[in-house]
Amino acid sequence: MKKLTLPLSLLSLLFSAHIFAVEHELESAGQVDKFVIKGLPSQNAVVSSVSKQTITDSAITPICPTLATGSLYTLSNSQAGENVCYHFEITERSKTTALLVGQSTDTNVNLSILRHNPDDTFTVIGSSANTGNQDEAVIALTEPGHYYWFMEVIESDGSPYNFGAAVATNLDAYEFNDTVATSTILPDRQNKIVGNMDSINDVDYFEFTAVNGQNLSVVLEDDLTNEYFFEVYNSGWVPIPAYSYRLLSGLQPGQKVNLRVRPNDALPANPENNYTLTLASIVDSFDDDISGESNVTRIPYSAQNDPYLTTQAYNTLSWSLVLRDSTGKPIEGAVATFRFIKNLADTGNTLTNYEVMSDENGEISEQINLNSCNPNIPPVQHTEYSFGYENVWESEVEVGAWRLEIPTNKGLDENGNPHRIGIGGENVKTVTFGHICNQRLISSNPT
Repeated sequence: MKKLTLPLSLLSLLFSAHIFAVEHELESAGQVDKFVIKGLPSQNAVVSSVSKQTITDSAITPICPTLATGSLYTLSNSQAGENVCYHFEITERSKTTALLVGQSTDTNVNLSILRHNPDDTFTVIGSSANTGNQDEAVIALTEPGHYYWFMEVIESDGSPYNFGAAVATNLDAYEFNDTVATSTILPDRQNKIVGNMDSINDVDYFEFTAVNGQNLSVVLEDDLTNEYFFEVYNSGWVPIPAYSYRLLSGLQPGQKVNLRVRPNDALPANPENNYTLTLASIVDSFDDDISGESNVTRIPYSAQNDPYLTTQAYNTLSWSLVLRDSTGKPIEGAVATFRFIKNLADTGNTLTNYEVMSDENGEISEQINLNSCNPNIPPVQHTEYSFGYENVWESEVEVGAWRLEIPTNKGLDENGNPHRIGIGGENVKTVTFGHICNQRLISSNPT
């Protein structure tokens, strides 16, 4: 597994955004007549009202000509100082990417998206004002309602330029997070994220704070579609191949880690295909307690050693853990699997897997009710010394076994399997368990 040491400062991330030509899949819908409007707000403002009429959303009358989303329109003959406006409607919750592209060298038009509110006020939900003739893009979550492209012509030589809007309705659970500033903040726990790309302009940003300065691992799985690029910020965006575990070490307490997933622009975006991003604190150690009831009269090694009954119980087997990170602090959201074979002599499938996730204290605490008991070795006689008496017991036992497995999230082991720690391994596969079915006191004499 490759390691990546992140620097303490990520301030440069906030100033490293570069403006590129906006990619889109919109098809040309031809020229539209210029519609100029006066009295709408400048960018970043909210109009209190352009009409005293109070109406419902469904009864809104657009104040600008209506155009369809999903197409790229052409505008010509704009003049500096004009405000050009067109209306579009959103019918279901979606993410809208509004574009203004193809400006000539001597043209500079800013783009905003306005919402026409039910009370006939207008709200700016996003703006783009790049310098010169650079492309403009506004990406916003849009609830059902009425919206406008609002274009402020800063300068123009009358040359044509294009505008349009792509609307995506197949959203993952992490929209809206298309910029560093709107990153999805991941909680201090092990995280597994399933997302998609609703368009070739979609980018999913994530931010995680290593509260303890603990070692982390990240990996992206993409269903072998090669539709996604995965990157971690380390004085620049560093690509990480899909299915390649990367260890993030050298972190300080409270250090932020920034990640992003973006589409492979050589392939069409398919919202039906998902990626899975795992960002997890590495499980470095654990505390365990696997035992039966506290009052079990145990069968000692001297009486039964082939096999020795390491864990013994009457009716209930309890297993509890605390999972810890590289700093020794508990980890929430980590998983452990307790693999339990109740009867080793049973030729049927007696293996039961108990997979449990740790709580906010890193703890797992479970009980297994053993139910019926079927002895599978001869009765065992053994001696107990208690309160000045020598007690001889005969116990009937059902012999089983257990194994504990905890994925560390470090990556793959030498056999290509997910790396694990736990109890039971290559040399000793399992721990032997004795379910005591019945105990009969044969004799009890003072010592």
